[in-house]
Amino acid sequence: MASTILIIDDSPSNQQKMFNWLRPTGNRLSFAKDHHSAMKILRREQPQLVIFSAELPGVSTQKLINKLQSRAPLAKLIAILSATGGPVRPNPEFAQHISDFLIEPLSQEEVLINVSQLLRLQRLSMENYYLREELAFSTLATHWHS
Repeated sequence: MASTILIIDDSPSNQQKMFNWLRPTGNRLSFAKDHHSAMKILRREQPQLVIFSAELPGVSTQKLINKLQSRAPLAKLIAILSATGGPVRPNPEFAQHISDFLIEPLSQEEVLINVSQLLRLQRLSMENYYLREELAFSTLATHWHS
């Protein structure tokens, strides 16, 4: 089952890498170079996974996360962090809202493993949600008829 993945990165080389690495997975890929174009894509699509640069110009990471969560509340989020300044520690303020982190320079194996695991987790979460809804409806219907 194909999932939709939105990649938000202002680096054309990172977008090209992600395209080359993720295209063979059979998932539907959408790309945005900034948060404005990402919000337009989110209006049209409900991606299961969003991979984004934590250093997009023109928007704070926290504001971007808030926008992503409000427009795609069920999506899993992966933040790409830059290691150019030395060791990387995710900001605790937004770390609690992120499903996973990738550290630049990106590794194809790490990207594929993280994406695969999070999409599997997303499918299981959605299946669990629908089963709970079905159980609640079934319980309500049984109670209604008794």
